[in-house]
Amino acid sequence: MLPSSVAVVAVRRIRGPVRDVLLVPGHRVGRASERLNSHVYSTHMSADLSVLDDALIRLRRLWSASRTRVVEDGATPVEMSSLLVVEACARGAAEGREVTVGDVARLADVTASTASRLVDRAEAAGLLRRAPSAVSARRTALELTTAGSALRERAVAARLSWLAGQLEDWDPADVALLGGLLSRFAEGLDPVAGAGVPSAPGS
Repeated sequence: MLPSSVAVVAVRRIRGPVRDVLLVPGHRVGRASERLNSHVYSTHMSADLSVLDDALIRLRRLWSASRTRVVEDGATPVEMSSLLVVEACARGAAEGREVTVGDVARLADVTASTASRLVDRAEAAGLLRRAPSAVSARRTALELTTAGSALRERAVAARLSWLAGQLEDWDPADVALLGGLLSRFAEGLDPVAGAGVPSAPGS
């Protein structure tokens, strides 16, 4: 039998068995338990982040918008970057606000100068038009043309159809959970240029 001066605490590890932790007299049970739990949580969090990082890398090939790739939209080849421009315009219009090059830059995660060039391409393809801003004379509003709106509808339908095929064997509750967690993750992202690229030494 253990001396009464020794406390025995059963701590359940994350995804692990119950372990007995012996504490010498004078040590507080709560603090020791917190330290152990913190260590276990950190270890498993690191492993979980590695799994998430790997999944995001593999998903990138599905959603990356190449500046040179084109997709066949009927008889007209459409640059994939133009789909992002169209999406930015459609989202802004759905929110009842004026859309600018800045909206395109934020959605495409590019600089304002790059976004301006993407807008030029989409305008040349007849997907949008520039209009005087009702907010400021110093900026230009972007509006989808009929062709741009139609392209957006077809793009959304194609994406949803693809997702339905990929998730047809999933439980609806899991699909809802995945959508909720991904939305939470996306909404909390900080727009950091070069995310995932290590900084140079001394920078």
